[in-house]
Amino acid sequence: MPEILLTSGWQTCNIGDIGHTPGTLAFWEKYIPEASLSVYLHNWNDAVMQMLKDRFPAVTLIGANSKQHCTPEGELLDTRLDSAFGRADLVVQNSGMHYNGFYDVDPWLIRKCVQEGKPYGLYGQSFDGFTDIQMPDMLKMLSEAAFISCRDMRSVEYLHSLDLQPGWLGFGPDGCFGIDVRDDERGEALLKRLALDRGEFLALVLRSNTTSSDPSCANVLNPLHISESDRLENERWASQLINVIRGWIEHTGKPVILAPEVDKEIPAAHSLIWDQLPSSLRPYVREVQSFWNVDEAASVYAMASAVVSMEPHSCIIALANGVPAIHFYSPKHGVKAQMFADIGLSEWLCDINRTSAEMVIRELMRIESDRGEAVNRVNTAMQRVHGYSRSVAEVIRQQLGLSTPISSPAEVLT
Repeated sequence: MPEILLTSGWQTCNIGDIGHTPGTLAFWEKYIPEASLSVYLHNWNDAVMQMLKDRFPAVTLIGANSKQHCTPEGELLDTRLDSAFGRADLVVQNSGMHYNGFYDVDPWLIRKCVQEGKPYGLYGQSFDGFTDIQMPDMLKMLSEAAFISCRDMRSVEYLHSLDLQPGWLGFGPDGCFGIDVRDDERGEALLKRLALDRGEFLALVLRSNTTSSDPSCANVLNPLHISESDRLENERWASQLINVIRGWIEHTGKPVILAPEVDKEIPAAHSLIWDQLPSSLRPYVREVQSFWNVDEAASVYAMASAVVSMEPHSCIIALANGVPAIHFYSPKHGVKAQMFADIGLSEWLCDINRTSAEMVIRELMRIESDRGEAVNRVNTAMQRVHGYSRSVAEVIRQQLGLSTPISSPAEVLT
């Protein structure tokens, strides 16, 4: 069996970073069933590891035991990783936004692949640019990749503008779109505690300029020290979300749950949204007060009427479970938001700095008034996702020397 080593699991404080792993594995289970899979998880906890073991018992899971993975000379410090690397016919870096002008990330595994002549690829990545320090080395290394799958067309266009010519370069959805893990027992228990009924509530997700739960991970998007401009931006964004809450309640009389994509947003949502709500709205608003695993979040989103999220992966998880989702995004957070337009959901992609809350409410009311049409839109978008994901899987199959898939690929929609 050909072997793939997937590197993934960037954080456990973020359900999107948790969700990349089971989503990508689910895609490959379906489209590359002949391959033997190993996963090196940069960050993990017992709940995440158990979820992955239960869902993918045949996959070799390697949980990093240190933040140091490789020496400057290219020696892998974990013997399990070194063994998996040696066996691998292909090394793949999973979805994320590692390559940008915001901060430097050490591409240690790609560098190791180049040193050893090991084929490698990047799966469902966004490229927001490179720092001046990164640019020369990254262009050289990325040009030697077997494939680069970008999760948004703006990233594809950016890499084309650099005249980058890896083995294959094109659009391929974020791996989280493949997610199928659920924890309905926990999800239903949470709804019961919060007095929420299935299909009768809106899930709302904040993304703020606040410090990461791990201060050592501070960067321009998660500042260690909140500037005055950060504070004002937080207030503007929160005001927009409060107006969405107000409009939703006025039009439907249904409750809202403040759901976290990242653990740090639980206290942020409380101070920026809950504390600012008028007393007339508070009886309709619930808070998730402790962080959850992605399978519990998926179950809750699957039972929501709709999701409005400043973060993309709550939208992805909702769509993967057949639930309409509006990405009320800030361009400050990179080009990845474009992915929703790329799969045909441009009307559910709203710039929070340029789109009024009233416009978001109007779109929510269209969803509420014609649920069948909204679900059809979700299904069509997910058909596109699976078509594109299958096409990227065929690129991987060719790299591994595998024959035509057992099931013929569906037509890729454009």
